[in-house]
Amino acid sequence: MDIGKKFSVFIAAVFAAFTLSSTTSIASQCVRIASPESSGEKLSTDPADQLSAHDAALVYAIYDRFIDLDDSFEPVPALATSWEPSDAGKTWTFKIQEGVKFHDGSDLNAADVVWTFRRLLNPEVGSGAGASILDFLTPEGIQVVNDHTVSFTAKDPVAEMPLLLTTKLNLVVPEGKTGDDLRHNGVGSGPFKLVGSLDPSAPIWKLEANADYWGGPAKAKCLDHSVIAEALTLVSALKAGDIDVALSIDPAVLGAVKDDSNIKLVETGAGTSQLLAMDVRKPPFDNVKVRQAMKAVVDRQAILNTALLGIGELGNDNPVPPAWPSAYTSEIKQQDIPLAKKLLAEAGYPDGIDVDLFTSDALPGMSKIAQIYQQMAAEAGIRVNLQISAASSFWDDIWMQRPFTSSGWSIRPPAVGLSVAYSFEGKWNETYWYDRPFQDLLDKGKTEIDDGKRAQHLKDAQQRLSEHGGTILPVFIHQVAGIRANCVGFKPHAQNFNLDYRELICN
Repeated sequence: MDIGKKFSVFIAAVFAAFTLSSTTSIASQCVRIASPESSGEKLSTDPADQLSAHDAALVYAIYDRFIDLDDSFEPVPALATSWEPSDAGKTWTFKIQEGVKFHDGSDLNAADVVWTFRRLLNPEVGSGAGASILDFLTPEGIQVVNDHTVSFTAKDPVAEMPLLLTTKLNLVVPEGKTGDDLRHNGVGSGPFKLVGSLDPSAPIWKLEANADYWGGPAKAKCLDHSVIAEALTLVSALKAGDIDVALSIDPAVLGAVKDDSNIKLVETGAGTSQLLAMDVRKPPFDNVKVRQAMKAVVDRQAILNTALLGIGELGNDNPVPPAWPSAYTSEIKQQDIPLAKKLLAEAGYPDGIDVDLFTSDALPGMSKIAQIYQQMAAEAGIRVNLQISAASSFWDDIWMQRPFTSSGWSIRPPAVGLSVAYSFEGKWNETYWYDRPFQDLLDKGKTEIDDGKRAQHLKDAQQRLSEHGGTILPVFIHQVAGIRANCVGFKPHAQNFNLDYRELICN
């Protein structure tokens, strides 16, 4: 079966499932949520093994975070109710919420927290973002103090330990549970429970409310999750009432719903970055002047206006939005075609280069940005051949396997965002850029106690990445969620994976 036909069958299955569910009494009580992003066959309910927002849409309902982030990206209590530093910030002690039970009836305590974070540091677990973000810790430094107290002792003082512990993967799992246990049978302490065993190929994944949730039962009795990758199909399902919540809508199709009185649109600040990733191990991307030329052809404002219809913010080839005070500069890089031609000639390519760019609609606006980049690059003699693949298989078969691909990352605090895709320890270092000066700056930015020096180290790391790395990051999209007017209690976070369904209900 070819990819196009396979995708059509998938969409048909989704709508068949919606039709079937509408005839049952239990489905009428379920809130129906759709994501545009798919993890494909790698879909998992192991928090340490999240590939995309698809996984997050499930695991953030099933588990609780150790520490959460508010809309200002400041750490706030979750399972950890309070924290205190000692030894000049080398050791941090965290109090844990009492009276919390996992879905299997066992009590959550400090041993579970220790097990969770040691898993993230374990290279055999293969966590995508654990070791790279938490590289200031050792497994031995994470210890039980008592049943509801845990301590984290770092190699060096860490002034922002609570912030760094807010990694996407900080969802607490029961002590002793492994990837084999959790991949298709997630057991958390969260407000919803997985119904049955996870089947990655299913059209709908059902969750039921946890009646014994320590924070009080969720408003909705159950949730039905699905993936609708095609943008217009997603909004059509929302308009028809076949789904209640579309977690992210492509700006290109917002016009189809913006004046619909039955739908509420909720927009966040800077969210998922939209970028192109060059594998710096492979020619011609192994030449820094080529990488700089590839960046110089970009008209960032034009990409924002055309691909995202202005619904986003400009980027400077690193994961920190220039509008943030923590950015290394607020000045936006400008398109410079003569400079790009000059750099290519200096790199040994006076007649330009030919490159394949692999893209998809795996994220809203992704393929459009690739198409616009193709046109801009041509002005400098960079001849881009677009290879467009199915959204359902992009993260499995293309990303990190081809030399030049589209990509995107949910927004994170600077030290975390710089770690997840660019650190030496990062499983998800998609550009394979291992730069010692950058890594030294990043390490100092995590461990420096002086606030001013720590901020400057992180700014210098951003600049190093922007000027030398393999990332072309022109824009950050504002997440826009679509919600049926009869539904209340859902507010999207700029971090598209950080989902809270506890108050969501549809009448």
